Amino acid sequence: LPLLAVVGSRRPAKSALASIPWIVDAAVSSGWGVLSGGARGIDAEAHHECLRRGGVTAAVLGSGLACLYPPEHADLFRKIVELGGCVLSEYEDDAPPRPWRFPQRNRLISALSNAVMVVQAAEKSGGLITARIAADLHGKTVFAVPGLVGSPEWAGSNRLLRDGALLVAEPEDLLAALSLLQALAE
Repeated sequence: LPLLAVVGSRRPAKSALASIPWIVDAAVSSGWGVLSGGARGIDAEAHHECLRRGGVTAAVLGSGLACLYPPEHADLFRKIVELGGCVLSEYEDDAPPRPWRFPQRNRLISALSNAVMVVQAAEKSGGLITARIAADLHGKTVFAVPGLVGSPEWAGSNRLLRDGALLVAEPEDLLAALSLLQALAE
């Protein structure tokens, strides 16, 4: 099962949240699973939307499995596993969340995915870290949803587009790209 990593802001704009249903629908209807970090905001919405659509989703945590973070997503993580997905961590079960663990977690999101979709990212953000690792270290395709020009909350996403990420502004963009990536992999 190919996996589309969907990453972005923990405090997304309404327009970013509005893109999650069609992004996840394009992935699931193309036979792709959704991978993310289980964080607040875009990550959680991508996981929830995938489950609503009967897709397979996986969450890579920045803490141990006995120290779920964020704690309010414990039910989400449980549901992911119950519905055939997985929640994984490279850390010992009792490892608490630490700021430096999240960029490390992002490299696993990149490594395990077949492509990375950045929905909304500021200049200094985990989504941007994941995208850079995906493109520079893992040779993965990076997609980005364009955002408001001049907005700090979208500066990282717009920079990715300037630097060569594939623009995804509507479902057809993503459907065509996922189909092509799937064909190239076969």
